[in-house]
Formats: sequence, structure tokens, C-alpha cells
Amino acid sequence: MKKTVALIFILCMVIQLTYAQKRTLTGTVRDKTTSEVLPGVTIIEKGTTNGTTTDISGNFKVSIEPESVIVVSFIGMTSKEIKPGKSTNLIIELETSFQEMSEVVVVGFGTQKKANLTGAVASVSPKVLEARPIADVGRGLQGITPGLSVVIPSGEVGSDPIMKIRGQLSSFQGGSAPLLLMDNVEIPSIQMVNPDDIESISVLKDAASSSIYGAKAAFGVVLITTKKGAKKEGVNVSYSGNMSFQNISKKMEMGQLDALEYTLSAFERIGGTVGGAFWQVTREGYDKAKIWQQKYGNTVKPNDPMLYGRDWFVDANGRKIGLRTYDPYNYMVKEWTPTKTHNLSVSGKSGKTDYNMSLGYLDQSGMIKPAKQDNFDRYNANIRVGTEVTPWLKVHAGTMYSKRLKKYAYATSSTTADPWLYLYRWSSIYPMTTEDGDQLRSPASEVAQANTSSQETNYTSLNGGFTMTPTKDWAINFDYTHANQEYINKNPGTRFTARDTWSAGVAKNDAAGNRIYMNDAGEVVASTAAGALPAYQLVNST
Repeated sequence: MKKTVALIFILCMVIQLTYAQKRTLTGTVRDKTTSEVLPGVTIIEKGTTNGTTTDISGNFKVSIEPESVIVVSFIGMTSKEIKPGKSTNLIIELETSFQEMSEVVVVGFGTQKKANLTGAVASVSPKVLEARPIADVGRGLQGITPGLSVVIPSGEVGSDPIMKIRGQLSSFQGGSAPLLLMDNVEIPSIQMVNPDDIESISVLKDAASSSIYGAKAAFGVVLITTKKGAKKEGVNVSYSGNMSFQNISKKMEMGQLDALEYTLSAFERIGGTVGGAFWQVTREGYDKAKIWQQKYGNTVKPNDPMLYGRDWFVDANGRKIGLRTYDPYNYMVKEWTPTKTHNLSVSGKSGKTDYNMSLGYLDQSGMIKPAKQDNFDRYNANIRVGTEVTPWLKVHAGTMYSKRLKKYAYATSSTTADPWLYLYRWSSIYPMTTEDGDQLRSPASEVAQANTSSQETNYTSLNGGFTMTPTKDWAINFDYTHANQEYINKNPGTRFTARDTWSAGVAKNDAAGNRIYMNDAGEVVASTAAGALPAYQLVNST
């Protein structure tokens, strides 16, 4: 009995001695750059599971062994190991981690270190997009992602870029565009995404993406992750604005005299003497066109009116022969058009709840010079809220709104069909200015007279979900999204009135009905004057 009591007494003394060796350590953890306190920082006694986290004020309290080392870690910060020694209260400062985001890649089933990936995945940092004055994400991805081809089908503002991964072609009628996902929700167009809202972009390029997302991902996936709430306690408000100008990168020039010579030589080679349709070129006309270029090439401006005798004439066979050459670039293309963007975001964290709200506006002017309106506007609004209900349950919800409004000249129902096609299908002697104050029928005149058409697209989505982590390496995600897209198109008809450049010229008479005569300078002269030509004009029609 005495031995048992003695043994219990010794055991209690050992336990008391062991307990007495532990000591209490307190402290505060701050951001070294901003001196702000950091809640939620993990403090672990190295080599053990003993530890704690900082409270909302960045303070902590933990019992440790006298000679132990503590490990302080926080997401986005560089971990630090500290040996407290005899100190009982510490002020710990953590530095922001500058580890490249490309080392961690977002994939269909979560995130992974790039070194551990087995599939073909490319990641894009938002810093790359920030350095480019772009109107949409698609244009920002041009030339920076291996295997991703981004083609802008036309120079129209608001046009969707054509994206292909590794140049796939499924069929002549089927599509080959990659699946577009924003926060794991499919979106119909990359145009609706505000570049300022993007946290990261991953491009899944191999067939493995189909095993996650199904048949829609047969040609790859573009995963867009948007910004979430702040990681630190407080509220952050940011604004960014940008103004840029766009211009055609490749200089466009019509053949003009060289093209006339080529056309004439081609016809003469096969025994012909006249080339062209509606406006024709002959050897006599070509020789006079060279004289016109030498005499008037530097003095006659693009918008100066067309004059009979100087700029064109009707030969003995009733054919319209053009002497003056026209460059469609001067009439159709507006240079250095502005693009303006404005972005406002508010993000923050309060306790275990984080939030992010953003507004974006894009105003882009088009390059079609004669149009009454040629512009593209985009409005974006995005709200995301998340909270940690328990250590193993996180709930999130959000909404997104995108409005795209494109206005352009509705000239596609005209007799010239596509104005850009006819600009370079026609010869350079086709007139594009005015005669006697009336517009001449041309792509420029029809675009100028066309009513303004509009294409409005409204996209709204509501989403919510939760993430459960029953164990450390097992996460269960649930997301629900309701999306709606509305199309509003307005195509008002237009009546085109101009002098008909496709028809034959008619005699030009004065108010009294007498024939007018003009010389080779386009001046009205008497019928008996040297070099006088009976004048012709084009018919005004609707």
C-alpha cells in the first residue's frame, strides 16, 4: 500500500514538473508593409499539432515548450519560423509572398502546382492583361498563350473574337470553339467579361478536359476566375481609368494608276481594248489619267466634287471613262478612334465574411468614317459574397450583369451589299465624292445615309453554393446558377438617294434646256471654244 501511494506521489510530481516546463506565449501579427493586424494567422509549435490562430485584432495566445520554435503562416504571406527564447510577448511582422501565380494553376477539379500537372494547361496572369489597353479579354489573349489562336473576324467594334485551341476543326458546319467558363459557370461570350474583374485565366488544351466538363469541352476550356473578397480585415476601394486610341496597323493603299495599267494590259494581251465595268479604262483614258495625276494629283482633295471633262468623260461609244482615281481609305476609315474604360471596385472582409463589388464601363468608337454612329458600349456589374459558417463549411453567393450595346450604320440591305467588299472589288476610278452638290452612289454614300442599327445584349446570372471540407484533402463543392440572356435588335430600313454611278451618263443642259460644254479643266465654256466637250452628268435616283 505504501509503495502504491509513493508511486502515485512521484507520478504526480513528474506531471506537475512537466506542466511547469510549458509557458504561455502571447503576441500580435501584423503586415510588415501596411502595419495592419492580420486575423486568421496560424501559429504552430514546430513538430507538433499544438497551435492556435490570431483573433480579429491579430492577437494570439499559446502554451509552448521553453526551447521550442513556432511557425507563423498565412495565405499570401511568407511563412516565418521564430524561436521566442525567454520572450513572452512578440510582435511578428509577415511579408507579402511574391511567389508567381503561374506556379499554381486553376484546373477543372481545383488548383494544382504547375510542376505536378500532367495535362496541357497554360495560365495567364492578370498583370499581362493590365499592361494592354484592350476592349475585351479575347483581344488581350492574342499572342500570349501557346496553342491558343485568337482571330478578330473584322475591324468592327464589339465583334466577338474567334478562339481556337490548337487549331481544331470539327466539321465544316460544326463549331470548334473552346468552352468558356467563368467561376465554373458557362458564359456565351468572352465579350461580357470585364478584364478588370479577372483574378486568373487557365487554358485547358488537351482531351482530358472532356473527362471533367463533357462533350462541350472537346476543343478545350478557357477557365476564368474572378476576384473574390479581401483577405484582410477592412475595406478597399479602387478606381482605374484608361483612354487609348486605335488605328489600322497595316497601311491600306489602292493600286490607282498601277492598277489601271495592269487592267488595261491584261485585256490588251488577249486582244481587247477596253477593261472594266460601268467605269471603263482604254488606252486613251489611261494616257489622260497619267496626265491628270501629274496635273491634279497633289491639288484635288478627296472630297472635292467630280467635274466632267477634268475627272471623267464619255467617249464616242458612250462609255464612261474615268481619269481621276479615288482611295476608299480616305472616305471610309476614321483614324485614331478613342476607347475609354472606367472601373470601380469595393472589396473587404469583416470577420469571416468577405465581399467584392465592381462596376465597369467601356466606350469604344469604331473606325467607319461616314457612319452617323459607330460605337460599342459595355456595362458590367458584379457582386460576390462569401462567409465561413464553420471551419468545414463555406457558403458563397453572387450576381453578374452585363449589357452590350453596339450601334452601326445599317447599310447591308443596300444594292451594294457589303460595303467593304465593294471597296476593293471596284476599280480605283469609281467615284466616291459628289457631283453638282449631290452625293454619288458608293459604299461611303450609302453608309452615310443609312439609319443607325443597334444590337443590345443583356446577360444576368445569379449563383450560389457551398464548399464542404470533411477532411483535409477532400472538398465537396456545390454550385447553382440561373442565367438569362436577352437580345434586342433594331434594324430600321433606309432609302438611298444619290447619283447613279452604275448607269450611263446623260446630257447636261442648263435651265433653258441648252447643252452645256466643258473643257478638260472642268470649266463651263462656249461650244465654239477650243477643246470644248458636250457635257454629261449622272442621273439622281433613289
